[in-house]
Amino acid sequence: MFACHQSREGEEFACAGWLAKVGHCHPAVRFAVASGRLDPAVLAPDDDWPELHHSYVEVLDKLRAS
Repeated sequence: MFACHQSREGEEFACAGWLAKVGHCHPAVRFAVASGRLDPAVLAPDDDWPELHHSYVEVLDKLRAS
């Protein structure tokens, strides 16, 4: 899985945007959903979310600019 940029080393948690954009493509995510360890609702953004980036490069560019 892909760690959130806001998580701390040793306390990582999954990136919600990554899960919503491409999580469904990752075998570990699909297995976690199938085994009941991950709610399938996390594979889609909530209505109140900002627009998600289309690529990891866009995420990095935004982080570097801030």
